[in-house]
Amino acid sequence: MDLPEELQVARPALTVTKRDHTYQYSPGEKRGLCETLSYHVRESCRCDRDRAWRAVTAKLPILSWLPRYNFRTDFVGDVISGTTVAIMHIPQGMAYALLAGLPPVVGLYMAFFPVLMYVIMGTSPHVSMGTSAVVSMLMGQAVGDLSSSIEGSPEGSRNESLVQDSVNGTSVTYTPIQVASALSLVVGAWQIVFGLLHLGEVFGRFLSDMLISGFTTGLAFQVLTSQVKSLFGISVPRHSGPFSIINTYVDIISKLLSANITVIIVSSITIIILVINNELIKPRVKKITKLPIPIELMAVVAGTVASFFLDLNKNYNVRVVGDIPTGLPSPSVPPLELLPRLVVTGFIVGLVGYTTTFSMAKLFAKKKGYAVDATQELYAQGASNVFGCFFSNGPVAASMSRSLIQEGVGGVTLITPFISCVFILLILLFVGPLFETLPNCVLSSIIVVSLKGMFLQFHELVALWPVSKLDAIIWASTFFTCVVINIDYGLFVGIGVSVLVLLSRSQSPSLQRLGRVPGTDLYLDCDKYATAQEVAGIRVVRIGGALHFANTAQVKEELPEAAGLGEGGPPTQPGVYSITGNTFKATTETMLSNGSISGEDNQETDFEGYSKKVEKREILDSDDQQTTAGTTTISLPDTLWLVLDMSCVSFVDSSGGKLLSELHKELEVSSVHLCLAAPSEKVLNQLERCGTLDVLPKERLFHSVHDAVTILSRPPAAPSPARSPEPREASVTRF
Repeated sequence: MDLPEELQVARPALTVTKRDHTYQYSPGEKRGLCETLSYHVRESCRCDRDRAWRAVTAKLPILSWLPRYNFRTDFVGDVISGTTVAIMHIPQGMAYALLAGLPPVVGLYMAFFPVLMYVIMGTSPHVSMGTSAVVSMLMGQAVGDLSSSIEGSPEGSRNESLVQDSVNGTSVTYTPIQVASALSLVVGAWQIVFGLLHLGEVFGRFLSDMLISGFTTGLAFQVLTSQVKSLFGISVPRHSGPFSIINTYVDIISKLLSANITVIIVSSITIIILVINNELIKPRVKKITKLPIPIELMAVVAGTVASFFLDLNKNYNVRVVGDIPTGLPSPSVPPLELLPRLVVTGFIVGLVGYTTTFSMAKLFAKKKGYAVDATQELYAQGASNVFGCFFSNGPVAASMSRSLIQEGVGGVTLITPFISCVFILLILLFVGPLFETLPNCVLSSIIVVSLKGMFLQFHELVALWPVSKLDAIIWASTFFTCVVINIDYGLFVGIGVSVLVLLSRSQSPSLQRLGRVPGTDLYLDCDKYATAQEVAGIRVVRIGGALHFANTAQVKEELPEAAGLGEGGPPTQPGVYSITGNTFKATTETMLSNGSISGEDNQETDFEGYSKKVEKREILDSDDQQTTAGTTTISLPDTLWLVLDMSCVSFVDSSGGKLLSELHKELEVSSVHLCLAAPSEKVLNQLERCGTLDVLPKERLFHSVHDAVTILSRPPAAPSPARSPEPREASVTRF
């Protein structure tokens, strides 16, 4: 696109007061707290048929989209996508259930019951709810802490917990399924509470990509550690608390010599086949068709068949999945006495599960051009987890791999997960027992290979370091805390470090001294742009950030130096001064660019700490300056103005307003007059509430920096600063 070589603008120079009057500013009606509350109460209580129907469909979106469903255009894509995702659910569900310390069949339950509820209440047709690697990792920690399988028995069998809890003096034992279902209830309750508080978008904004990346990478290390024993066919005690991962690897190394060779061979073959498919075959097949090769399901079937005919469990002591009951589980209430012990873990699982799911939902919504409701997604996920907890389910979330397939092979509506549920139901009713001889090491191999994407997130740390070291610190602190200390602590440490980084950035706003590019309305940093020149008698300083209680002291301390009004800067009182030596150097360097001094020639000065050429220009009358041997006499204008460019100030609290009031009073004593340029409407309202505008005259508020300079750089015959100067026309040329 060809840009114009020159842009000319002519308009009156404006103060904020004149701008509001000239262009008929109307702030709108301002309601008090009581009026606002009463208005919202009246609006909430007002009811008619349309409002009632909108309220119902907002909470049950299926009533909105199902009547408009187009079988002709959507059904085929939904069936293909639903069937494909259901095939992926089988190996992933069983593997991630094992990862969580649950019987593999629970993974299939989690692909059925919660998904049905999400079909009714969800707003994203492309996320695949069910088992999730991240949520299964977090769930596995809770299940491992509050229950465990008896060593020596097949993992995943329904054994009672070795961990006991005392309730009213009675010893009670818990199974892994009971702990997982209780956790699902807590997670669902938390997510519904988040929805009631409308925290959906808040979590999306404040859980940064760096935090999530570091957290999930740390989780990946924990997952890898948990699967090593299955890959080698060894038994190690479970450790919990800080440095548990180190103790676990010490035990693993000590038992490597007793590893099961058959298990190692099966694991190696499975991993090699999966890696070859993912790295070599899948990219080529993807160019031909969107339908993926169900390599995980093929590995599960092949492992099951080989284990059945070779009887790996009896002949080679290879652990297998074991009993898989047919049919659906009977509804039951989770043990409520476990809920207080799962509050913190439930909060973390609910937060992480929602954040990962909603981030994928937003990605697909942006790609496909529809909207997802953050609050309704919280309700949908919360209801799904609460509903599933009564059917032996753990908490669920979206899986990225399944979601990408669901969208990629043609899924259009939420009929897709419904088709998937029908397919899973058939598996549960008729096919489940066929997988009883499946070796656990095959499922562990599937889990380990799927971790590649998470480990590749290390590249993000490498890329972050040269861009922003503070962001890299967030990533690293979250990761190392997850790995070395604990997963729970990792998330909280990441949030804490993120808050500290945010505060450190906001409490150090940059202060830039600006000069005008001659003939334009551009005001640029004098230290970075050689053509930027200050105007006689006017200092312009840009504040690059919010003004609040955490940074007012720093701004007050650094502002005089930034404006050139501190020690070593120019005199602030009007009059005639004689200056010698280094003082002359500091003064001329500060004052030359705005034309406040005059001279007859150019001179090169070389004082310690300076290497800049000082140019003296004939600006004022020659009588205003006299140069003698070693002494230069300069004349200052009658008034000095300090203009604060507020265009980058997004927020001012009471401390920031008090700072501006104090600056105004202190500078007036030195005949330096404070002005504000380009304050936003929000900042003006805050200053008015703080009482700053009762101290600082409104005539000192300007529409822009150029308006301020145009009005303030009037000829000497202008009225005194206490009076409102008459605006003149601001004519600007940009090149």
